[in-house]
Amino acid sequence: MTRPNILVILTDDQGWGDLSVHGNTNLNTPNVDSLARDGALFDRFYVCPVCAPTRAEFLTGRYHLRGGVHGVSTGAERLNLDETTIADVFKAAGYATGAYGKWHNGTQHPYHPNARGFDEFFGFCSGHWGQYFDAELEHNGELTRGQGYLPDGQMSNAINRSSVIFPTISRTPHFRCPTDFTIHSAINRLRCWRPTPIKKR
Repeated sequence: MTRPNILVILTDDQGWGDLSVHGNTNLNTPNVDSLARDGALFDRFYVCPVCAPTRAEFLTGRYHLRGGVHGVSTGAERLNLDETTIADVFKAAGYATGAYGKWHNGTQHPYHPNARGFDEFFGFCSGHWGQYFDAELEHNGELTRGQGYLPDGQMSNAINRSSVIFPTISRTPHFRCPTDFTIHSAINRLRCWRPTPIKKR
C-alpha cells in the first residue's frame, strides 16, 4: 500500500468561524474551502489563544504545559527537548519532512526545527515578523532572502520545492507543514490593501 503525502496548513490566531466552509457569510474563502472538501478537515482540534502554545500542541499532540511551553517570549515558547514531535514520528516512518513559515518554539539548536524532526525548514523562528516583502529568512539555519510577498513564498516553498528538497519524492512519502502567520498580524499585511465592501442582501 502506498503511503500518502501529507500537507498540514496551520494558521496563527484564526478562529474556527473565520472560514466560509464553517458557515461564515461575512467572508468568502473558496480556496481553503476546497482543501476542506477534497482533503481532511479537523472538527475537534482545540487550541490556545496564543501562537506558541498552539504550535506546541500541534507538534506533540499534548497539552502545551506538558511540553514546557507557557508563553510566547523570553524562552517560554521553547518546546522541551524530551518531547517527540509529529515530524519525529513521520521521519521515523520513512517520510521526508518539511516546515515552512513561522516556527516559534525555539530559535537555536537544539530547539530549531531542523533539530526537531524536520529535514527542511524555510521561514523564521521568532514569534513575529515585521518585513513582508523580500524578507530575510532562514533556510536550514542559513540566512537567505525571500522573494515577493512573504506568505506566498512560504506556501510556494511548501508546495513547489518538493523536487529540490525531496528529490526521491516518487519513492519517499512526505509530510510538509506550512504555517501562515499573517492572520496573527493582519494589520501589517499590505499597506495598499483595502477590503472589498460586503454587499447587503
